[in-house]
Amino acid sequence: MIRIGDYFQGFATKVLADVDVNKLTSNQHEFNGSKAFRDLLGTPVGKMHLPTKMAYLDDDLEEMPELFETSLTWYDSREKKETRGPEYRLLYLSAAEHIIYRANAGDTMFLAKEDGGSLILVIAKQGSTILRQLQWIFDVQNTTESLFVTTSMERQPEREEMASEELLALLGIEVDLGDDRLLEAILRKFHSELWPSTPHFAAFARSMVKDADPVTDPDGTLMSWVGMEHRLFRTLEKHRISESISNGFLGPDGNVDVDAFLKLSLSVHNRRKSRAGLSLEEHIAAVFTAHGVRFVKKAKTEGKKEPDFLFPSKRDYDDPRFPPALLTLLGSKTTLKDRWRQVLNEADRIPDKHLLTLQPAISEDQTAEMRAERLQLVIPKQLHGPGFTETQQQWLMGLDDFMNEIKHREQQAPVTVDHLF
Repeated sequence: MIRIGDYFQGFATKVLADVDVNKLTSNQHEFNGSKAFRDLLGTPVGKMHLPTKMAYLDDDLEEMPELFETSLTWYDSREKKETRGPEYRLLYLSAAEHIIYRANAGDTMFLAKEDGGSLILVIAKQGSTILRQLQWIFDVQNTTESLFVTTSMERQPEREEMASEELLALLGIEVDLGDDRLLEAILRKFHSELWPSTPHFAAFARSMVKDADPVTDPDGTLMSWVGMEHRLFRTLEKHRISESISNGFLGPDGNVDVDAFLKLSLSVHNRRKSRAGLSLEEHIAAVFTAHGVRFVKKAKTEGKKEPDFLFPSKRDYDDPRFPPALLTLLGSKTTLKDRWRQVLNEADRIPDKHLLTLQPAISEDQTAEMRAERLQLVIPKQLHGPGFTETQQQWLMGLDDFMNEIKHREQQAPVTVDHLF
């Protein structure tokens, strides 16, 4: 589990007003409400130039955004006027306008102070899923205040590791999830393999979880399996990367081989991306196997379409006599973005589709689109909490709900000669 208080001294959130971001109405390059920022930034003496990384975030992000390095100026414009009260200002440089002026009134600014005193400022688009996710990890989804400031970070709740790691990466925070206590077991199991195959590594992760029961608690078990593999893989990754770094990146001429370094960095990124989705499929399949339900992975439906999971079988899907209402498609994605639409066209005979994800917070607009497209989200119940409204939570299915539905459909399925042998 991850607690955001381990990475920040405090933070502020502010719903931006027109005067904050509209260059036609203000040319002051400042954020209003600055007096409240004193709890976070302290009382300035002279002009304090605070190193700051900035970004504008919306749901159109395909890759990790590059954080723009700049500074904010924090000062009291009346510091030398003893007869007047203080007037604090938080100014941004004109060089940051390309970020600030992408924002609109109603977007939300998150201003977080790192332990070293540096700041991270990101603006999330109004109504976006990325906004809901930031509200989830900072635990401010229930506040109705347009400006919220806190330095009581010890009260921040713990959050699931995988989702938190990705969100903190958006903020430029690298989370070390490696656990040296696990390294000996990993190397003993895979001493001859540089990078174990995903199925073998996923099975190893499941064997390391001793207190899980996929039959009585499919939701909790899936989360435990996924979490364990995530920690195991980060531990192995850290070990392998350390080996590569210790060997150096020197070329034949004795100079640093920049291309070799970039190649390693790219391979780390690609390996993380590909393994996450594949390992999730492995753990989901293990839950289905434990329940004894009939399913097939990556069966071809129409053309080159290959749903992640098809129930009860490809033979039944291909049989026009088999009732479509008893067929089920389940896609699986660690996170969504707009990739959830890929699931919609993967099986023409199944109008109502299901998609399992580990994303802990999704905007109401996005789930409304899914419902309109007849796509049912399946999310482990441990993630059904504050990242979703009450209405969304009533609509969401847990993995246990999905298993009950699959078993009910199996009971209704017609018995054929093929099923008896």
